[in-house]
Amino acid sequence: MLLLARGLAVSFALAFGLQAAKGALIERIDIGRSDIAIFILNGPIVGGETIALQREISRLPPSLPLAVVLNSPGGSVREGVTLGQFFYEAKIPTFVMGFGGICYSSCSLAFLGGRDRITGKPARFKMSGGNLGFHQIRITRTEEEKKKIYKKIDVDNQIKTTRAIALALINYLASIHEDLSKLHLLLEAPAEKINLVTNEQALTLGINVMDDTAEEFIEAIAIQQRVQGAVK
Repeated sequence: MLLLARGLAVSFALAFGLQAAKGALIERIDIGRSDIAIFILNGPIVGGETIALQREISRLPPSLPLAVVLNSPGGSVREGVTLGQFFYEAKIPTFVMGFGGICYSSCSLAFLGGRDRITGKPARFKMSGGNLGFHQIRITRTEEEKKKIYKKIDVDNQIKTTRAIALALINYLASIHEDLSKLHLLLEAPAEKINLVTNEQALTLGINVMDDTAEEFIEAIAIQQRVQGAVK
């Protein structure tokens, strides 16, 4: 895994200048090495990002190690979950971009799917200067819907939709064998706010932390084992 980590600081510096399109822009970052393929997903997640990334990856040798850097304010929950499932199934490590990069909302859901290509164990990396944030799912409404006078049946339907989304998130976390305690990250912050995860919290949550300019990272498992041992 250290092999994948080395040289990423260069890619973050290069990628930070990319401009986001309407949806997320997905590009391979050239860091002058042929033994690793690093892609960046930069911009809002609106749908179609998973297939766009798969299109790029399909052109590469199956044995080539991959990593995906995420820099997104979020967007489509459905697409975020689809991305996360792909990262999990294809065993692709995920990184939150440093130097002030962000990974919020559905981006953070996708981020949780990151896995090591050899062991299949969680491989999620938060750059120390990056921002990882979770919040409750926001259901957006059109201007007409905002002006609408809601009846009981409308409220009931809204409740059913909210419950369905909550169940889908639980099923997603279960499908990637993620600790369901991660749900508290989604529930603690209202939809209009962000629950930012500090570097220290990230380590206790099983998320590795890597300095923006370093070639090594702090392994979360080592911190978790020590904390759990101290508790006992």
